[in-house]
Amino acid sequence: MPSISVTRTECRRYLRGKTPWIVGLCFILFSRLVVQPEPPELQILGGAAPLVSAQIATTIVVPFVTAVIGFRAITRERESGTARLILGTKTTRSQLVLSVVLGRGTALFAPIAAGTVLVVSYDAFQYGQFSPLLFLGFLALTTIYVYVWMALIVGLSAASSSTTRAVILGTIVTLALTLWNDVTLAVLWQLTTGTTPGPQMDHQTAFQIAGWLSPLSAFQVLTNWLLGVPVGPGNAVAQISNALTETGELATTSPPLSAWWGFGVLLSWPMLSLLGGITVFQRSDLAARSQLKIFRTLQRVSPSLSRVESRLFTRLTGNGGLIDALPGSWQPLARREFQRLIRTPLVWCVGILVFVAGILSLSPAMYVQDALGSRVPLAALQRPLTFIGAIGVLFGTFRSVNHERDTGAIRFTAGTAISRMGTLIGFTLGRAGAFAVPIVGAIVLTCLLAVPQYGIVPLGILAGFLVFAVFFVTVIAGIGVSISTIFQSQAIAGFTILVFVGVQIAWFTVSNTIYSLITGVSVNGLNPPSDPLYLFLRWVPPLRLPNVVTNAIIEVPNSAAPASSVIGELQPNQFSNIVVARLVHGTDVPAWYLHPSVALGQLLLWLILPLGVALWVYRTRNID
Repeated sequence: MPSISVTRTECRRYLRGKTPWIVGLCFILFSRLVVQPEPPELQILGGAAPLVSAQIATTIVVPFVTAVIGFRAITRERESGTARLILGTKTTRSQLVLSVVLGRGTALFAPIAAGTVLVVSYDAFQYGQFSPLLFLGFLALTTIYVYVWMALIVGLSAASSSTTRAVILGTIVTLALTLWNDVTLAVLWQLTTGTTPGPQMDHQTAFQIAGWLSPLSAFQVLTNWLLGVPVGPGNAVAQISNALTETGELATTSPPLSAWWGFGVLLSWPMLSLLGGITVFQRSDLAARSQLKIFRTLQRVSPSLSRVESRLFTRLTGNGGLIDALPGSWQPLARREFQRLIRTPLVWCVGILVFVAGILSLSPAMYVQDALGSRVPLAALQRPLTFIGAIGVLFGTFRSVNHERDTGAIRFTAGTAISRMGTLIGFTLGRAGAFAVPIVGAIVLTCLLAVPQYGIVPLGILAGFLVFAVFFVTVIAGIGVSISTIFQSQAIAGFTILVFVGVQIAWFTVSNTIYSLITGVSVNGLNPPSDPLYLFLRWVPPLRLPNVVTNAIIEVPNSAAPASSVIGELQPNQFSNIVVARLVHGTDVPAWYLHPSVALGQLLLWLILPLGVALWVYRTRNID
């Protein structure tokens, strides 16, 4: 049984702060931004219409807010030492985990329930209809959904021995499950079956069942069943819209499973997470660890690693090296951050993942190979560099400043001759350099292994690609350091990274919404408007801009999509939601702001502006 005192403490900790107000405000704002049902959909929904906006807002807001509340639920207690005090009483480790789930889950449910009441009340007056029974049923499912996500994230926190690991693991799981039907399932299906999901795919029923397997999908299945709309892993409006589009009337086809299976899926996630988390927590030392056992073993059996690293990088980072010739006082800090991070497994894991993903992408369609020739390896590296590299750098930098503040080391840094601007520059360049080494190595090694199949990449193109890769890593490191400086809490910084990455992945939908709000024109993804502004909006995020620049480097038509997708779009009878400037406007540069050099300038702004805000915060805030 959970401890009542711990549960009460955890609940009060968040209810007395700003968290409920922020969560409630986000819930209400998001419910107003979602697509409102049209008259045909309203007629089908009937008394369930006021619940549609609350359904969509709950589906999205709960996972991300749970992440920020639950990332450090257990790791924080271990790192601060309070776990030893709590467990010194009669409270067991399993009781501690369950108490945290109940306490923080209750603290999250309060603003979600209040926001639901306000949103449903407003929509009930707007639509002129309301069903109390449906509302009570929806509130019950929402309660289950909140505690399911809290148990899932707290279980991951219990299984993690440090905040960094908890944030990385929690971010991956949260993004994978919230983007289950949009991204994750398609990737997993292709890896396991070797086939791409589509209308003519094999095992269509199995794929539909797999679409129910995330807690988000299961919640939508259950709420759609409650609201009386076609059961499926989409929101109520989407389910009705899809049915009307396909048949002209509301579909009567049965779902692949009974809706009751949604309860099994929804409840299995917290059970598995808590079982695994509590098991690991009970077998682990209460003290937080900075390295996995395998990496500590490798360091013990490889005592010469530091000497090898020293020989390789002394000329660059050592006293009197190349960076000391550059202006400013940031060099000692950059040297320290570089040498500290280059010895950690994270940077080398990022390099290995970029290399492996690049190798696995070296066999595109024949028309891509014919169009690119020896430049195929660089096209294969676009996605790994953009997502694996960028996300790895963010994970390696989001704690750079606030961790120094938490440990008190920031006072020693501030007490030297390094200015505050030099401090941020040192953190950024030092950590960017540490990540640049394995990423550049991965790019070069991929190109070398591809020589027998595609030939030698033109050296000028390869040099331009490598220079841009280093610049891109520096930009992302600057964003990570800025987030670490602006937000004092490591949990808030980790949550910001999660939202930042999630927005990048879902930018297709976000950009369509922004364009509709700006112009008042509804956007069909398969038939983009002939407006340069629309293409510009597709460029804005820092994880989309690299494709624009690298496409120009490897001589591919202008687009924010990877080169292989652009070349595929140029083939006859090919239609997708990507936009190629040449196909829409008849030229690669229909407006000056769509020139690839402007994209390079935008990336520079993504480095300068966040660091500028971070510098202002750093100068005006108490150093502690």
